[in-house]
Amino acid sequence: MDILPSFHEIGRPMSASPVELSLSPFVKCGREISNVGYLDVSTGRVVASLEIPLGLIEHAVLANVSAEIALAGDGRIASSVAGEATACTSVVKTVSIDHLIQEFLAGDNLRLEETTQAELRTLLNRLQDSARAVQRAIASFER
Repeated sequence: MDILPSFHEIGRPMSASPVELSLSPFVKCGREISNVGYLDVSTGRVVASLEIPLGLIEHAVLANVSAEIALAGDGRIASSVAGEATACTSVVKTVSIDHLIQEFLAGDNLRLEETTQAELRTLLNRLQDSARAVQRAIASFER
């Protein structure tokens, strides 16, 4: 039995019916490595894949992302994240200072965050200093 095709077989045209692959991308994330590639949908077999260290992915993503936080005059804090790879504007999340503080102090948050009484006193002092600064700013408008 010949393993190699004969000269006459080589010269014959290939089958006229083309083979169509239906590919689907996949990602499998591990603790240190991600496997990314394409699967043949009809068989579920991997057609092509590449193992990429998560540190490399993290570095590439964070190098092209910027986070912005802004405080509005009425006490709302707006945060947004934008990347270079997207033409879309980033989603802006807005929360008021008082709501943020109430959420922090609510329920089990203090216990879960292992907040100490000394930390809460520091928070209170900073909030009181901030309130005095706002009062001075309001007074400057009245002059």
